[in-house]
Amino acid sequence: MTENKHKYRFFHKGLLLLLAALLLLSLIAACTKNAGEFEEPSEIEVPPPIIEPEPDPEPEPEPEPIRNPLTHMPVADEAALERRGVVVSIDNYKPARPQAGIGTADIMYEVPAEGGISRLLALFFVDAPEIIGPVRSARPYIVDVAREWQGLFVHCGGSNDALNYLAKGHVNWLNEMSYSKYFWRDKSRRMPHNLFTSSENIYNFLEAKDWELLNTPRALSFFSPEESPPADAAKADIIRIDYPDRGNRNSYIYNPDTTLYARSIGDEPHIDTNTEGQVQAANILVQRVKAKVLDSVGRLEINLVGEGEAMLFTRGTMQEGTWKRASLDSPTYFLGADGEEWSLSPGQTWIQLVDGVTKVAYEDSMAQEEQLIINNE
Repeated sequence: MTENKHKYRFFHKGLLLLLAALLLLSLIAACTKNAGEFEEPSEIEVPPPIIEPEPDPEPEPEPEPIRNPLTHMPVADEAALERRGVVVSIDNYKPARPQAGIGTADIMYEVPAEGGISRLLALFFVDAPEIIGPVRSARPYIVDVAREWQGLFVHCGGSNDALNYLAKGHVNWLNEMSYSKYFWRDKSRRMPHNLFTSSENIYNFLEAKDWELLNTPRALSFFSPEESPPADAAKADIIRIDYPDRGNRNSYIYNPDTTLYARSIGDEPHIDTNTEGQVQAANILVQRVKAKVLDSVGRLEINLVGEGEAMLFTRGTMQEGTWKRASLDSPTYFLGADGEEWSLSPGQTWIQLVDGVTKVAYEDSMAQEEQLIINNE
């Protein structure tokens, strides 16, 4: 019995050892299997680099437009400025209206003439029109204006003093009485208020005479887009300039929407037959001059050298200043109270020569309307 008991214990102990060995072998096999199945670590995904888009190139600045030196209005190209200015004496007597070319001239002058009437001078530099007129006679002070601009002076006859002055050669001239083929008469009008010429005829004459075809005038001073008249400038949207003859009484009415002044004469709109529209001025310069009556006809002597009082009307305002001209071959400068040349608004300028018998008045209609409202409240 004791022997059997020992055999049982020995068997049981051996069985345990066998099971332990089998368990150990299983663990070793499992570890070996797991070691063989070791997986490489997966690759880490790297995000692509962020590429900043290149900024858009700075736009090329717009080239500065080529501008007419007398109006500051843009022109098509430099070729438009490669010419010579022309000054035409234009009839302003009532039977001569409506005239041709006065609405598109770069600068217009109105000057006193005998008998209380006025005469016009049209300065064309860019885009001279096909029809210009009626053309009238010369006076010495009218020649002085043409001399200032060194333009070709176009006229029909003149006073003896004017013709003698022109004969001295200070100014190139085209006189219908000497070169009638460059003019024509409009038979629908009565003489002498029916003489016309054209820009084509004028420049053909210059070529035929072999005179200078290119003479760029000096540039006037103009407001920049950011500038405007001084804040303390007087308000003036209605202007009246009355030469003694009733048919030569002018008015300018300011339109704030267009910043232009509509011109009337003799209580009627002043019309240009070429455009069939009313004359529109951007600036009105008043040049006060001294006039002296020379003869029984009433011809005048007007001195345009030296200095005198001036007024500028632009953008519904009025400023007082001075005009100065050093010599007959020098330009006329219009200066403000500070002594600087006035800046103008782009567009056509009218220069009104007024003597002691010509009346100038202006008003601010808005102030009058406001006063009426206050009075009626």
